[in-house]
Amino acid sequence: MGIQVDMRVAELLCSRLCHDLVGPVGSVNHGIELLGEGMSDVMADATDMIAQSAEQAAARLEFYRVAFGLSGGGAGQMSFAEGRKLAERYIKQDVTLNWPVLADLPWQDQEKNVPKDVIKVILNLVMLGLECLPRNGTLSISQAVLPEGLGVALVVDGPKAHIKDEIKSAIAPDAREDSLTARTVQPYFMAKLAQDLGVDFEIFSPEPDCVQLAVIIPLEV
Repeated sequence: MGIQVDMRVAELLCSRLCHDLVGPVGSVNHGIELLGEGMSDVMADATDMIAQSAEQAAARLEFYRVAFGLSGGGAGQMSFAEGRKLAERYIKQDVTLNWPVLADLPWQDQEKNVPKDVIKVILNLVMLGLECLPRNGTLSISQAVLPEGLGVALVVDGPKAHIKDEIKSAIAPDAREDSLTARTVQPYFMAKLAQDLGVDFEIFSPEPDCVQLAVIIPLEV
């Protein structure tokens, strides 16, 4: 039988992993900048490729650190602008993210007073939305204050956008940990995160090539 850990332990392990890797990846970026002076065209092209890969790795680590970890502790705070930047740097180039700035939310866009768990839920929605999008497409986020809390909806539009059967199984209440794979562990994590935070979560396909994900996050989360 595999070792069993609770959500907090898994989040702390992710935080430690991302923390230990961010520094070396950042050093690679800095080293490439220093190497970029006085190079031949071939070397410059190779350096650009390495730099792009290192930048992508750094962006993913920062995304995972917030989406899966306990960076700064569960009571940490950040801004919607920071969360939006993490999502924009994470998604594929052929996917467009529409996450508008709204003035009528409990927190201003640039103010670092949004509970980190709110951003964490939204980033996990984005990641799950990408799993429903096999090709290019659009992720559109809308937010509104409801009597029950902060409502967040993510609409996924694109060719053949759909909810995979393995995702449905992973987010089901009776999902078994021993049936998870590397592709389904994130949907499972999203469902457990919602359960732990008291977040109402649903995912459905209202029409072909479209998937909608929605959550209601308690304002006191």
